[in-house]
Amino acid sequence: PACPLQTCDPTPGANGCDISTSCISLTGAVNVGAGEHLCACRHGFRADSTDPKDTSVQVRLPWAGQEGRVFVKPGIACNQLCDAFQLGKDGCTEVVEEPMC
Repeated sequence: PACPLQTCDPTPGANGCDISTSCISLTGAVNVGAGEHLCACRHGFRADSTDPKDTSVQVRLPWAGQEGRVFVKPGIACNQLCDAFQLGKDGCTEVVEEPMC
């Protein structure tokens, strides 16, 4: 399966990510495409005003050390606190984990 999210451009000022996110390289993710970047919410947060199961807007990835982090499509704000933000790798499980991006 392909990643449901659009990638971001890591060039400062051109990435399209909301100010509440960062355009980061997915070099540590499982099954990642070389050079891909996604907008990442800060730990413990997910997309605003969005169904957490909507994979067209946000996903989690099987990435050691980043399992609880939520990735969103460019332009989406991440200010909604996750239900289990304090649990680290088990946090934000209300957001669907995709096998690859």
